[in-house]
Amino acid sequence: MAPIRVLQVMPAMDAGGMETFVMNVYRAIDRTQVQFDFLYHYDKPCFYDEEIRSLGGQITKLTVRQDNNIPRYLHQLDRFFAGHPYRILHGHYSGFGMFYNRAARRRGVPVRVGHSHNTAYEPNLVGTLDRMMSSRFNHLLTDRFACSRKAGQMLFGKSPFTVLPNGIQVDRFANPDPAARAKIRAAWQVPESARLLGHVGRFSEQKNHLGLLDIFAAIHARDPQARLVLIGTGALEQQAREKTAALGLADRVIFAGVRSDTADCYAAMDAFVLPSLFEGLPVVLVEAQTAGLPCFVSDTVDRDAAFADGVQFLPLQDPAAWAEAICASPLTRNPKARQQAEDAGYDVRTSARILQQFYIKRYAEVNP
Repeated sequence: MAPIRVLQVMPAMDAGGMETFVMNVYRAIDRTQVQFDFLYHYDKPCFYDEEIRSLGGQITKLTVRQDNNIPRYLHQLDRFFAGHPYRILHGHYSGFGMFYNRAARRRGVPVRVGHSHNTAYEPNLVGTLDRMMSSRFNHLLTDRFACSRKAGQMLFGKSPFTVLPNGIQVDRFANPDPAARAKIRAAWQVPESARLLGHVGRFSEQKNHLGLLDIFAAIHARDPQARLVLIGTGALEQQAREKTAALGLADRVIFAGVRSDTADCYAAMDAFVLPSLFEGLPVVLVEAQTAGLPCFVSDTVDRDAAFADGVQFLPLQDPAAWAEAICASPLTRNPKARQQAEDAGYDVRTSARILQQFYIKRYAEVNP
């Protein structure tokens, strides 16, 4: 019997937290029973394209986020769903859900799942438009998931939803490899005696890299040998580079780009820093906690994101408080991290099992 094909609707499949979670599930799910296909809203090469195709997934790329041509987009959607008789759609892109869910329903897709991955929107024009468009996402859904309680309440209001933890490959991140640590620190020219702080995330307003640089400047004033590594790319990277130079920290901040060896990068770090303006339940924080790192997190992030020992929440507007907490920390790894991640349900095998059972159950209900 052929596997159930579930359409995952995304902006694109670059190396972001939402995308990484979907890929974690995709790797762990039994693909003889459930197979994923993907519908993008950008027509561009993406970080996960090759792996998706290697796992048997089909990718369709639309152009709306490049040309903003809504009439053309609606025509593309209608043609797509007319030619692809999916029974289950899983939408991770709330902003355009008002369009693709309507097209899917019109063409007979009976199960339309929405998934909330955040608790707020970017504090800019794009975020305002996303908020307005996302307000029309909920009413065409048949089922709902969220990465956290607050994320679900933000997008779905009083509609019922299921909280599904952002599971990761625990085996990959637990028990960091000392050899990998030494190799990466040598490549980044970071002595073992130096404190290395790390951050993983796209360069955007939400992730607050400029605020992170203020925090690191305060740390550097106390500990001149400290280093900061920034893993990721994005629209605000050049602005962050310019601020780094202006602060006189160019020889202490490492711009590492997008990496596929993030587990080894966590092994190289001594602490993880996440000063985001808002988050749903950040995958990178799950990874960092599982790696046993001390984690220093903005107090705007949902405290439900902390499941392991060694997580401190700190005020965004007080870089000195961050510097004091980080410099006072012994920066030793949490020996209970692996067990705490598994106990909290963050092993992706748990997430994959829940979703697989859901897809099979709902498919049977609409195909009696």
